Amino acid sequence: MSGKGKIDRKACRAFADPGLSFSPGCGLLHTEQVAYIVRSAVRNIGGRRLLILYFYDREKAAGGWNRPTYAVFQAKGDYATLQMPEDGKTKWREASLENLGERYGGIAKQSAFYRYKDEQIVTGFCLIPGKSGFDALEAVQAAIKSERLAKRIQMRERSIEQRMRLFPAAPRGLQGWIHREVLPHYIFYDYRRGNKPMQGYCPACRRDVLVSGARHNAQGACPHCRKTVTYKASGRAKRVWDRATVQSLQKGKDNTLVLRVFKVYKGLHDWRQPTVSVWENARFLVKRDEEGKMQAEAYYHAYSKGKRVHWHKGYRPQFSHYQYSFEADLCGHLFAANLDLALAGTPWQYSQLGLFCQMDREPLEVLPYLDAYSKYPGIEYLVKLGLTNLAGAVIYYRSYDKAVNPEGGSLRETLGVGAEDLPLLKKVNASLRQLAFVQELRKSGIRPDEDLLVWYDAHGVALTENVLIPLGYMSPGKLIRYIDGQHERYRDGRGGYDALRKDTVGRILSDFKDYLEMGKTLGYDFSDSFVLFPRNLQAAHDATSKLYDVKKNAIFNKMIQESYKGLCEQYRFSEDGLTLIPPRTAKEFVTEGHTLHHCVHSYVESAAIGKCVILFVRKTDSVKEPYYTLELRENRIVQIHGVNHSAPTPEVQKFLALWERKKLAPGGRSKAA
Repeated sequence: MSGKGKIDRKACRAFADPGLSFSPGCGLLHTEQVAYIVRSAVRNIGGRRLLILYFYDREKAAGGWNRPTYAVFQAKGDYATLQMPEDGKTKWREASLENLGERYGGIAKQSAFYRYKDEQIVTGFCLIPGKSGFDALEAVQAAIKSERLAKRIQMRERSIEQRMRLFPAAPRGLQGWIHREVLPHYIFYDYRRGNKPMQGYCPACRRDVLVSGARHNAQGACPHCRKTVTYKASGRAKRVWDRATVQSLQKGKDNTLVLRVFKVYKGLHDWRQPTVSVWENARFLVKRDEEGKMQAEAYYHAYSKGKRVHWHKGYRPQFSHYQYSFEADLCGHLFAANLDLALAGTPWQYSQLGLFCQMDREPLEVLPYLDAYSKYPGIEYLVKLGLTNLAGAVIYYRSYDKAVNPEGGSLRETLGVGAEDLPLLKKVNASLRQLAFVQELRKSGIRPDEDLLVWYDAHGVALTENVLIPLGYMSPGKLIRYIDGQHERYRDGRGGYDALRKDTVGRILSDFKDYLEMGKTLGYDFSDSFVLFPRNLQAAHDATSKLYDVKKNAIFNKMIQESYKGLCEQYRFSEDGLTLIPPRTAKEFVTEGHTLHHCVHSYVESAAIGKCVILFVRKTDSVKEPYYTLELRENRIVQIHGVNHSAPTPEVQKFLALWERKKLAPGGRSKAA
C-alpha cells in the first residue's frame, strides 16, 4: 500500500501503549535534565508501515508509572500524536515534535532515547542522509508540513481565483478622471527677476505657458485649461510627488456590488514626462444577506504571496491601528461616472451615494456608507435635504445619540424640528451639535438664528444652558457682540482675568450665565442695559457672588445638610492618598470657591435642588483643605477645576478614573439615597 494518505487513527489506538517497563537501575530515570524517555518501534498498522515513538514522563516512570504520555505515529506522508493524560481522556494532536511539549523548542529538546537501538530504529525509518534520531524525524515532519502548507495554499488560491472571475475590468475613463479631478495640478516655471512673463509648463493640459507674478508654492490658474494650480519654481521644485486613494463601484452578478480600491502615485521629477502608477489594492464583493444586513467579502493584493494569484482574502494587515498606513487606507475619492448604472437594481439604488459625493467632494469610505444605509434608510432623506454633515454623523461616527432618529419617517421624527427650521439647517449644513442646539432653542421658545448657530459651533460651547439662559434677556446678536467683546478684553488683559481662567468663549459664557442667575435671585433690574451688560464681567460676577452667598446660604443650607448622608453613601471614595466627599453645608461651597478662585459658590442652589452634584477632591491627610472641585450631571463629570481653573493632575485623573469605574459604572454604581 502507498505511504501517502491519512493514518488510520482508530487502528493506531491498539498500539498506543506497548506495556513496556524500565529497569530500576536505569540512569535516565534519575537524570533531571531529561523530561521524557523515548522508546521506539516499527509496526504494520492498517496495511501501512508506521514508526511509533513512545514518550514516557521521566518523573512518573521513576515512580513506577509505565504508561506513555505521548504516542507519536509517523508514516512517510503523515503523522499524528495521541496524548494520554492520567485521567484517561485521550486526544489526537496534529502538532509536530517541534511544537509538542510544554517548553520552548519542542519535546525533542528535552527527551532522550532509552536505548541506542531506539535511536537506530528512528534513523533507519527516516533515511535522511547526514541526520539521525530526532533530527531525522524532525526533517521528515518538516517536509510533510511544507507539503501540507503548499496544498492548503493551492486550494485557497484556486478558490480565490474563482472569486476573482466575478470582478469585471476596471471602468473606462478611470485614469483620465484621476488625472483631471483627483491629483493636484502644477505649473512649473523658470524663475527670472523682473516683471517680464516667465516660461512655464502645465502638466495638466500638457502645454507651454507664460506666467507673470508667480511665486513658488502660491496658488493660481492655468491660462489654457483654467485648472487650479500650484506654481513651482524650477530651481526649488526638486522632489514633487503625489499619492491618492480612489475607488470605483461596479455591478456584479445577482445584484451584488463590486468595490475596487486603487492606489495612485505620481512623480514629477521630469515635468514633461511624469511617472504615474495606478495599481489595484483591494477588492470587495458586497451584498445583503437574508436579514437585510450588508456583507462584504474582502480581498487585498498580496504582492509576493501566492503562485497562482496575488490576492489574499481578508483585510490588509497593519503594523498598528494607531499608525497611518497608506496601503491599508480605504478612504478615497469615488469615481462617480458609472455610479447610477452600478447601483441600479441593487438594494442601494436609492442610497443617494452619488449625490453625497457630489455635495461633499471629499474622500470617503464607501463600505460604511452602504452598511449604514442598510440599517438606516433615512440617510437618503438627509442627503436629499443637503444635510451631509448630519448624514456623515450617522454613517461614519454613529454618534447621532438622541439628536437624530435615522429610522424616523418624517422630518419631525428624524430631526426633531419642524419644517420652518429646515431652510436654516440646510443653509448652514448643520452639524450634530447645531441640530441639538436648534432642538433646545425650540423647547425654550427661542427662534433659531443663523449667526448664533455658526458662532455656537465655531466656539464649541459645551453647555447649551450657558446660551439659553442669557437669550431669555437679549437677542442672539446682542449676546454674540457682548461675549465677543468681553473675550477681546480678557485676551488683551483689560478684563482682570488671567490666561488660565479666560481662554475660551465657553468659559466667559458660563460666568455670564452665573451672573444673570445670581442677579435674578438678588432682584437686579436687567431692563437697565448697564446692569445687563456690565463693562467688566469678571468684576461684576465676583461682586454679585459675594452678595449672593449671604442670601442663598440661609435658603439652601438646610437642603444641603439633609442630602449629605445620601451623597456620602453614593459617591464618597478614598484611594492612593485622595478622598472624594460631598459638601456638608452651603458655607463649604463659598470656602471652596474663594480658596480655589472659581465660582462653585454660585452652584449652591443647583446642588441643593438636585440639578447637579458638587463634589470635593481632597488630599486624605488634609481633608479640610480645598484641592479640586468637580460637577456631576446625570452621573457624568461635566467639569473639574483646581486653583484658578487649573486642569487636574495625572494623579487626580487616575483617581477619578478609578472612582468612575467603582462608583459610576453600571456594576459599581451605588443606589441614590
